[in-house]
Amino acid sequence: MDDKQPWRRRTLLRRVGTSALALSTLGVAGPGAASTVPQSDAADDRPDYGSDPAGAESDPAAVLALQSTVSAGPGRWPQFQADPANSGFTDALGPDGASTAWTFDTGSTGRATAAVPGTGTPPDGSLDDPTDNVVSSPAVVDGVVYVGSNDGHLYALDAASGEQEWAYGTGSAPDSREEVMSSPAVVDGTVYVGSHDGALHAVDAESGDEQWTFATDGTVFASPTYRDGVLYVGSQAGTMYAVDTAGEEVWSASIADRVDSTAAVVDDTVYVGRWNDDRTGSVVALDAADGEEVRTYAARGEVACSPTVTDGVVYFGDYAGVIYAIDTGTAELVWGRQLGGPVLSSPVVVAGTVYVGSNDESLWALDAANGDIEWSYATDGRIYGSPAVTGDTVYVGSEDTSLYAIDRESGRERFAVETDGEILSSPAVVAGAVFVGSSDSFVYAVGDPTGGESVSATPPGGTDGSPSGTAGPDGTTSGDGPGFGAVGALAGLGLGAWHRMRAGSSSDAGPGDAGPGDD
Repeated sequence: MDDKQPWRRRTLLRRVGTSALALSTLGVAGPGAASTVPQSDAADDRPDYGSDPAGAESDPAAVLALQSTVSAGPGRWPQFQADPANSGFTDALGPDGASTAWTFDTGSTGRATAAVPGTGTPPDGSLDDPTDNVVSSPAVVDGVVYVGSNDGHLYALDAASGEQEWAYGTGSAPDSREEVMSSPAVVDGTVYVGSHDGALHAVDAESGDEQWTFATDGTVFASPTYRDGVLYVGSQAGTMYAVDTAGEEVWSASIADRVDSTAAVVDDTVYVGRWNDDRTGSVVALDAADGEEVRTYAARGEVACSPTVTDGVVYFGDYAGVIYAIDTGTAELVWGRQLGGPVLSSPVVVAGTVYVGSNDESLWALDAANGDIEWSYATDGRIYGSPAVTGDTVYVGSEDTSLYAIDRESGRERFAVETDGEILSSPAVVAGAVFVGSSDSFVYAVGDPTGGESVSATPPGGTDGSPSGTAGPDGTTSGDGPGFGAVGALAGLGLGAWHRMRAGSSSDAGPGDAGPGDD
């Protein structure tokens, strides 16, 4: 690492910019041109964190208090992004240092899956060689870590020691290698997970014995979302399912050509991203009771990421590289921001700030009220997985093989843990520890997984962890200061031209023109 690298990895930006992108409708807006030069590290150039523009109600803890469902806690991270709303937030403090407590090997290291994790088929159409990469995001309940592997198994690991308690194989035969890229949901002694064998599996959490399987019409990459006795999950054939805990179908609905997005379920509504073969997409709201379409939230490109819903606003990103905030009731755009690459990472909204990763290799902190940039943190690889946020830290993995802990207020690096493979898995945080999978075939436990309360390096909002080295004189980032609003127009590039441009570009997407989206 050269002297300029630490600065490139933590770029603070003013809440102002050269110009704001604007549009009258999403259909006529192009990607726009946006570029800002990072400012100095002087106090005057830091964002003002003294106010909460989105209000206290934007805190996921306030939302969770209204929900009667499984959610994160000091010793729990029971499903993808912590809870049915995909909040990605926990009140528990995670680790404050880069100490690795244990690793667990799910098999032998192999090449990264060519189309990870959207599909098992690489661009040339040949069958992929499965490896033992861990793309699945862990769930943690009652001292046990549950996680899938591309070796075709769901694993239960002792959270304190990392020792295997059991392994459950999916597929048609015990030795089959149907990738488990879906993240498990753990509810009342049962683990639910999807598999590339085209089924949703229910497994006894204690013994690892199969309770039932529910056949879908395609491979299951998305993670099941549990809410009030029902599991909601999509297939890569484009069907959304509601399945009860006995394994019986409640309803199903064909909503797209493909569903990679993990649903958010809030206020009896299911929000899920749509991916169509013509490279269009959106988020659709479905009635949780019967699957009827309630509303559609327009996007410029395919939506593989998992939406999150907070305080009457749905936040999500798309393959066109835009992060959206849209009113759930009116479907009107609140704001949008063009980033430098596809947004497959799911956003997390906490106390007026949106945290989201992008294929532009950066983690972004945006004002939840208007999309203004608060800070950005650049890694050396694309960010597919979704961040996990605590009171003082944002944890996120990168394709550059590292798990990062970033100060929530300042955007400074607290620490990083290096693995031997790309991190496409989203971290799970409990008191004192964070768990994540890597493409080196290992599951990692960082910090103290014995259940002790973590003591943060500084109180929430601290600014420790200043990078070494000197500030680079240049180094632009995609996106100007403010986000674009719902009024105005950007001339010169229509919807047809936008999609033709995307169809002719190979730089928009991740491996195999597919990405993890949620895991």
